[in-house]
Amino acid sequence: MVSATPHDIDDYEALLVAFQNVLGVVVPESQRSCLVSRVEPLLAEYKLESLASLAQCLEGEQAEDVKSSVLDVISIRHSSWSLNSAMVDVLQNYIFEQLAEQAKVLIVGSGHGQLAYAIAMQLAEYENQSKNKKQISLLAVDSSQSAVEYAIQARYSSQELTGLNEAYKKLYTTASDDEHRSIKDKIRQSIDFSQCNLTEDFQSLGEVDLIICPEALVYFSNGIKAGILQQFSTLLKAGGTFVTGADQAVTPLMQGFERVDHPAGVFYRKK
Repeated sequence: MVSATPHDIDDYEALLVAFQNVLGVVVPESQRSCLVSRVEPLLAEYKLESLASLAQCLEGEQAEDVKSSVLDVISIRHSSWSLNSAMVDVLQNYIFEQLAEQAKVLIVGSGHGQLAYAIAMQLAEYENQSKNKKQISLLAVDSSQSAVEYAIQARYSSQELTGLNEAYKKLYTTASDDEHRSIKDKIRQSIDFSQCNLTEDFQSLGEVDLIICPEALVYFSNGIKAGILQQFSTLLKAGGTFVTGADQAVTPLMQGFERVDHPAGVFYRKK
């Protein structure tokens, strides 16, 4: 949604520069239309008069709280139940089958939970169709604590459920009142949600077999992105798999990984 409040173009450009210089965040052209509407509430919260004031605040010496708030509002991106068809194909037709018994899967950028629950539903579909139940555990992380708390509730309005496959809605959700449905325990209890800032050390998560990160890296500059990908490489077990969205432009930065062009789809494997 584009902001209805007019802002000076110079203020907007100053904010983009501060994002890049201070946070290592580069806002793609395709995402800029919704940027202002996301950060506008912060102006009132921190009693700032303009986007330029927010930029100056970010560049100040005592800006950690503001930095955290900005990262929170711009990183909550995946609010859709629909996964990219290419990602669904490679998960369903190859990767789920290859995962070990009791494998651990890390889902990055889970937002309000739709991404994680959608992947859990895909895994349940795989297990139902293949009759191969592996007791795979899912860990979903997001930089926003409020988003994590929202996801844990596992309760969504009718509007929020728009886009969820009707068959999945019947199988994996149940009515909690006239306007909301809750994720059934079978799906909800398969996921542990946790707050995690990707620009910090998150090795405490432990080793994982698969990392799924559809879009959480898209805002970061190549330097920051390369550091995050290096952390992913460290987290993955030998031969572990990384699956991402095509728009994140990670291939040139994938040190420690090999790209696999499988008939089921493209993914990356730790060397």
